[in-house]
Amino acid sequence: MAQTLQIKTDLKNVNEAIDKAVSQYPNNIAIRFGGEEITYKAFSETVMQVASALKKLGVKKGDKVAVVLANVPEYIYSFYGALRIGAVLAPMIRMLKPDEIASNCTEAECKVLIISDDGKRTVKKTRKQDKQLEHVIIVGDKEIEETINWKDFIATGTKDYISPGDIGLDDWATINFTSGTTGKPKGTIHSHKNYVYAAIGQRLATKGSPEDSAVLVLPMYHIFGLSVMNASLNIGSMLNMLPGFLVQDALKELCHPRTSTFYAVPAMYAIILAQENINEFVGKFSPNLKFVLSGAAPLPMGLIKRMEKIFIDTNGRQIPIVEGWGTTEDAVYGTVNPWDEPDKIKYGSIGKPFPDCKILIVDDDGKPVPKGERGEMAVQNPGVMLGYLNMPKKTKEVLKPVKGEEGIWYYTGDIGIIDDDGYYYIVDRKKDLIIVGGRNVIPRDVEEVLFKHPKIHEATVVGAPHEKMGETVRAIIVLKKDEEMTEQEVMDYCKENLADYKCPRIVEFEKMLKKTSTGKILKKDYRASFKEIRGD
Repeated sequence: MAQTLQIKTDLKNVNEAIDKAVSQYPNNIAIRFGGEEITYKAFSETVMQVASALKKLGVKKGDKVAVVLANVPEYIYSFYGALRIGAVLAPMIRMLKPDEIASNCTEAECKVLIISDDGKRTVKKTRKQDKQLEHVIIVGDKEIEETINWKDFIATGTKDYISPGDIGLDDWATINFTSGTTGKPKGTIHSHKNYVYAAIGQRLATKGSPEDSAVLVLPMYHIFGLSVMNASLNIGSMLNMLPGFLVQDALKELCHPRTSTFYAVPAMYAIILAQENINEFVGKFSPNLKFVLSGAAPLPMGLIKRMEKIFIDTNGRQIPIVEGWGTTEDAVYGTVNPWDEPDKIKYGSIGKPFPDCKILIVDDDGKPVPKGERGEMAVQNPGVMLGYLNMPKKTKEVLKPVKGEEGIWYYTGDIGIIDDDGYYYIVDRKKDLIIVGGRNVIPRDVEEVLFKHPKIHEATVVGAPHEKMGETVRAIIVLKKDEEMTEQEVMDYCKENLADYKCPRIVEFEKMLKKTSTGKILKKDYRASFKEIRGD
């Protein structure tokens, strides 16, 4: 689908975007955290201190700075401080084991590691593996030998303005490691251009303004959280940041009159709805809450229906529930439903593309397919990464031409369709497709049916090796509190609602599903945990 609007900007890097916001809204609140409110002027001064302090440590343009932190202001200062001097930030998934973080730091050849004071083992492992590592900065009160405390670190810097200098749109900004749902984590290289344009695209698509206040519970080590942070601070609005997904705190903030936007993943919404006191919040949500947005994974229809009954504001309005889509590889420069036109929101759809974003549905040969037909989603927009770190073969597999189209496209691995109104739908992941006796089974088709059962809280479906059929359908189910269900009950229910070959032949119950820190179900772990079965 071609877009006629071409985004234009004279910004040369992320730093200029922040400078512009600071000059226009110096007294606006940039960050609200733990009861503290930080103005844009104060935020900018601390960024300059961090940039200056990094320079004094010998950090130069192109050097890599790893960050292993929860959602704290120091994370934001590190991001913009590093980019201010042309360094490259490498956000690390905080939930990873020390060996995994050390491996990623080594891959990126990080010169500096900024980490919380509970990371002693990670510091030790990283020092041993990453031969490029010269400095470790600790955020917190605990001491770790041969490290620099954050407060002492920024005290060496000055609040004087630091010019971005010769940093251009094509210069590296970050290396974001994927969560590894389909294999070894890959380091996606993003440029200043990716972040500058992604912020503009998000502002235009969601009609963001300086009066907005976004409640951020998404981790900033994930590109979703990072994109919300950057888009918010690019326009002079307030980022109301929680240290993590603290459900009751998030609900209270959603009731604050200033709150206007909320971004989360489906797993978070499922947890919100499972709160025992959730009904107490019905009719109390902020009248200025423009929308609650879900991304990073498909939002099941059954969950949407439950959300409709809960997200009611003080005026009795049902707050728009919108699904959006984007990937790590394209800096979340993707799609969103029209929240400001509730009658045009299509449940089950990820909406329409951001301005200046092209999305095509292509077949296995890279040829566009007609509307209504399934195929892989290929995107072309200003947010698409430069490539994977040290993985030229993997890069060529996903950044390649589309037949009959100009330029290079990112092949997302998502299977989707487009309807006659230009709305896109994610059907499933290409690698998640189950082939039963030569017939394709889309896991999401089965999951949607399971989600409608009144006893089921969550479910995921994967393929399991089968001696005769090649694969068969395996369902892993989490029941609602105090509910009971048998394998046969699940199978009988599916037979009433699905073709026989789509019905699960294996049913398992778990207390919770295995997920990444951002709520994506680790289907690869479930696929790897089951050996071949024999039978009809």
